[in-house]
Amino acid sequence: MDFQSTPPSPFSPRLPHPPLPPSTTTNTLGILSSHLFPSLTLHTTLSLAAYSAGRFTNRLDAKDLLWPSAFVGNVWYHGVVWPYMVGRGRGVWEFIGGMGYGGQLILGGVTLWGCRLFWKVFWRVKGRERDDGRYERYREVVRMKKKRELEVEGDVEKGVVEVDEGDVGREMWNKAFLGIFLPEAFVQSFVSLGWSAVGYSRPLLLQHEGGIEGDEWRVWVHGLAVGVFAAGLALEVLADSQLGRGKRRLKGEGMVRSGVWSIVRHPNYLGDFLVHLSFPLMALSDGVFNPIMFIGPVANYIFLRHIGGDKENEQYQMEKYERESPRKYKELLGWKKEKNSFWPGWREVGNMWTWVVVGIGSGVAAGEYLGRQWF
Repeated sequence: MDFQSTPPSPFSPRLPHPPLPPSTTTNTLGILSSHLFPSLTLHTTLSLAAYSAGRFTNRLDAKDLLWPSAFVGNVWYHGVVWPYMVGRGRGVWEFIGGMGYGGQLILGGVTLWGCRLFWKVFWRVKGRERDDGRYERYREVVRMKKKRELEVEGDVEKGVVEVDEGDVGREMWNKAFLGIFLPEAFVQSFVSLGWSAVGYSRPLLLQHEGGIEGDEWRVWVHGLAVGVFAAGLALEVLADSQLGRGKRRLKGEGMVRSGVWSIVRHPNYLGDFLVHLSFPLMALSDGVFNPIMFIGPVANYIFLRHIGGDKENEQYQMEKYERESPRKYKELLGWKKEKNSFWPGWREVGNMWTWVVVGIGSGVAAGEYLGRQWF
């Protein structure tokens, strides 16, 4: 598709920047100005909407629904909406059809991953009558603070310290946007750099003189990207399904440690990282890559590993099991000694489930390659 000869969109005169030529996709400053800053605006706006909905329903887990849906909105904005607005296509489907194959896979991959995760989180939130236990801890922190304030004021001498739950809720929500929702919006903006080139992707044969001759490595990187995405998504799907079946089987009397949960303690987070890693790899094979795109999966890993993922989850589990289930607390301590949290140990080379996941990724990559050759 020749975007240079495409009539400008009626929206383009109102935009501050003219359409960017394809070469700007390799410019770091261009990616930051045209992708990171708009992402910050997009995710902050969506976080404000989720915060408002959460405050109205008094449910902090509203932000869990925002995580996958905001990423889907981001990739469609940068991949389709923004290029259309600056005059790079007459319509949405025309633009998608003129995208490079790699760009179409990135657009579809983020959408598939985000919609699946949103569906899972939606039913999990809907099935609970109250907020997630992890987020009840935020209320408890505020509640204890209020209690200490009342004790200092002298109410403890009366024998009873009563905390107004309305005051607890108001103070927690007053702090939640700046303390919870906005920081996640900031993280999401950096994670989205992993697919920042999706709106510029064009067919590989149009980008390199002589076609792909001499660029065989791109074919291998493309296959690697497809395989990593498939393995990561399979790991997430298997982890969720096996966790659900395991909980029903154990009926709260133990922890799920079989299946892909025998590879690492948090296979769903590992799968999430692999999915995000596949997007810059796909951009590399498609010829629209910038090293800054690897900030996306790195930011996602840091968040999942050290901020809001397994660190937050295990801290909550340790406190809950120590208080309510000594058996599960002891089991969790033993599991932490046996299995890594995020990255598989060397012993997992002999784990059957490791090879199941690798086999799924390899099989999908091989099938995609053969399908391209056939069609």
